[in-house]
Amino acid sequence: MDKYGIHLRLVNEDDADFIIQLRTDPRLGQFIHATDKDVEKQKEWIRQYKLREKAGEEYYFIYYYKDEPVGVNRIYNIKENYATGGSWVCKPGLPIEVPILILIILREIIFEVLNLHYDKYDIRKKNFKVLRINNLFDPLETHETELDYYFELAKEPFEKKKEYILNLLNVNADGSRTIC
Repeated sequence: MDKYGIHLRLVNEDDADFIIQLRTDPRLGQFIHATDKDVEKQKEWIRQYKLREKAGEEYYFIYYYKDEPVGVNRIYNIKENYATGGSWVCKPGLPIEVPILILIILREIIFEVLNLHYDKYDIRKKNFKVLRINNLFDPLETHETELDYYFELAKEPFEKKKEYILNLLNVNADGSRTIC
């Protein structure tokens, strides 16, 4: 699938090295569950994940920008009317719009492809950069723990904010920029 100038596909075993690079980077991995650096263990995790994917229980995506892999995220905890969008990690140094567009694509899949009504997710309290991006969408904070904030984003408010954010970024559906 291609949208907003970004290509995405489902993860496969060949992506294990890239996933490990992202998830074990000390700066990038500090707010997500720890990942073993063993490529074979990652490939085994992906094989097990593919069974969950086949059952419609989980989807793990890899994103490309300018033909280079730049990020990953997952949709999991899929229930009757909601899912969790998470495990969102992107390479550093990307143009600011790329991680935001990746997040928009993830939520479009939740709302438009899976036809769910809510994205229910959590963010570590000290993950300030992700919290700032998250706040662009005005999600409802449902509760918090010592470590995390918990949010819920409904489809209708997302659609309204998505248009605003795309206009703010001057990005069209094909990834081109609007010239003012």
